[in-house]
Amino acid sequence: MLVKRVWIEHEPEIAFDPYKDSADVLVEMEDGRLWQAHFVTLAHLREELHLSLTVANEHRRALAPTSFLALETPHVIVEDLYQDTIEDVVDNLVVLGVFESVFAECLTELLEQVLEE
Repeated sequence: MLVKRVWIEHEPEIAFDPYKDSADVLVEMEDGRLWQAHFVTLAHLREELHLSLTVANEHRRALAPTSFLALETPHVIVEDLYQDTIEDVVDNLVVLGVFESVFAECLTELLEQVLEE
């Protein structure tokens, strides 16, 4: 499995900080398949924890005052979201043989490609 391209998609409405944010990462393989995963920084996770505690404190009658995160989809935790860092992580995941367990294949885009051909 060889990587052809890597895209980093972050929220366009906000200023992007590669040390404090999160981003969706799309990877196109040489065979044309597309894969997606969510990358986050440790600082972003800390901010989300703080935010959950703030919300809990504002709703003391309904929520216990504790910080938590419920991660519904796989997340790749990195120090920063620079292109080089993410490409190195993707390459490492491929070499380690765990890429397909971390990234999800984008079946909708694959179907669109097939229909266009």
